[in-house]
Amino acid sequence: MSSTHDCGCKLAEPLLRVEDLRVVFGPPNREQVAVDGVSFTLAPGEILGIVGESGCGKTLTALSILKLVPSPPGRIAGGRILLRGQDLANVDESAMNRVRGKEISMIFQEPMTALNPVFRVGEQISETLRVHDGLSRASAREGALKMIKRVGISNPEQRLNQYPHELSGGMRQRIMIAIALACRPQILIADEPTTALDVTIQAQILLLLRELQQELGMAVILITHDLGVVAQVVDRVVVMYAGRVVEEGDVAAVFERPAHPYTRLLLESIPSLDQQQERLQTIPGMVPSLSDLPSGCRFHPRCPDVRPACREQAPVLFEVEPGHSAACIAVKGYRHAD
Repeated sequence: MSSTHDCGCKLAEPLLRVEDLRVVFGPPNREQVAVDGVSFTLAPGEILGIVGESGCGKTLTALSILKLVPSPPGRIAGGRILLRGQDLANVDESAMNRVRGKEISMIFQEPMTALNPVFRVGEQISETLRVHDGLSRASAREGALKMIKRVGISNPEQRLNQYPHELSGGMRQRIMIAIALACRPQILIADEPTTALDVTIQAQILLLLRELQQELGMAVILITHDLGVVAQVVDRVVVMYAGRVVEEGDVAAVFERPAHPYTRLLLESIPSLDQQQERLQTIPGMVPSLSDLPSGCRFHPRCPDVRPACREQAPVLFEVEPGHSAACIAVKGYRHAD
């Protein structure tokens, strides 16, 4: 299967389909909605970016796909998560354990806390191979060594026997990638994979992920707040704000013709060497708290294009152009679904 849009992956049947996902926290009579009606698809070999500020629900959406939302206090309250037609939202924990790491893997935000500090990194890679592929201890160790080599870590035999605290941040991130890809999953979820790394290491990690994605033909969901990262590697982008999708489409269309004011402001806040400006553009205000979500459009308290109807009407996604949708009543041609 092709791993790029140029070869037609957009036309393939979705590998993953998230439909009207709703994640809540708290008791039923005092629920706080963290993810509210999120829908998107992921085609085989596609790289999908999910972007937005911290607190917009990006990571919770990803954790929901793997049913890793901490419960209590959180729970999936509605929607479907279809992996090749099977609804993961309704399968038991035993079935999910067969999916996690084998069919869908995840690189978590902070490798120092995601890696177990009391086990050598080689053992942590080997465990994945033993659990999911049924390899012997010796074969799994050999597989772990191959993965350490594949992710570009120097002196792999030495690193195999080291603990996480003995490795640099960039090496720990590469170990996380090795664990995630050891069983050649069909989908990789990368949650802020370059956060806390210096720019040189960030570029190396992104290049490595792109190479491995093409080599393995897997689909990738890349979660980030960095639109510069999105511009480099993704095919399509989903923009989230306060638990909802506010814009989605091919990355070129969204970057060149942003339809939602939030997307436009995010793009304007990216530093540029071509711009001669004294101060960086910022978005006024903050992402609202789950306990104090505004009525109507959740972005209206911060929006430069706000109008009276925005405070009352919650906008829905509509097609701005083929393959490009936005949820904003101020966009020309907006129409609310019946």
